Amino acid sequence: MILSTKRYKHRIQKSPRIETNEGTQKKKVTIIAEVVERPDSTFPVIIKPYKLDISQFGETIRDEIEFTITNVSEEDLEVQLVDLPQDLFELKLPGEVKAGESAEARLKLNKDMLEESFEKSLTIELNDESETRFTIPVKRTVKKPVTSPELGLTN
Repeated sequence: MILSTKRYKHRIQKSPRIETNEGTQKKKVTIIAEVVERPDSTFPVIIKPYKLDISQFGETIRDEIEFTITNVSEEDLEVQLVDLPQDLFELKLPGEVKAGESAEARLKLNKDMLEESFEKSLTIELNDESETRFTIPVKRTVKKPVTSPELGLTN
């Protein structure tokens, strides 16, 4: 018995009757499937980039990064902040991401952290049935060129 789900979405149920040579009574079997149209390991959203790297390798200050939250589910989702190292950065999240759409979020470093290197994370939660949480790594490495005043050289 094969159940093809190619044209189906969401929850489906099939109840075929099976006839055997065991007797005259037909047997009934019920098959229930939850069809996920676009399976993904990070369902119900995809976060890109999945790791936020705001490293700075030069004099140009890099103090913020944007990332995209794409809702791959069939329902609108609210996004809430669960945990964030507030001494390092602030975060602007979309309040809601509509089904099948994307929304931008922005992480900005606090001004007194521009010279710091760190590896931290932030955690968001969705209002789906499972109250899914995502922890997003945040990395910053600061390397500025070293100048030698006597020689006028830059590394």
